[in-house]
Amino acid sequence: MASEMDCVACGSAAVTERPEQTARGYRRFRCRDCGKQYNERSGGLLNHMQYPSDVIALVVLWRLRYRLTLRDLAEMFLQRGLVFSHEAVPGLFNAVEC
Repeated sequence: MASEMDCVACGSAAVTERPEQTARGYRRFRCRDCGKQYNERSGGLLNHMQYPSDVIALVVLWRLRYRLTLRDLAEMFLQRGLVFSHEAVPGLFNAVEC
């Protein structure tokens, strides 16, 4: 099965999508040239963040669009079962800054 994602290590287009996904549901890949295994989040801005990409996108959107405080954001996500402190929110913004 061919993939649209090039290898994050060598840049090769000879990449195979693996049948299994990561624990967070991201697609997995293997480079046929260098053997590197990685997922669709590897090599990106959010690679080492502990929260899923869609959660980070919502935090950033809600903070900017609705001008919510950091504590409001933490409380809103707590009600949805995601626990993080208001002190973690600036870290999410730093991850997506260009």
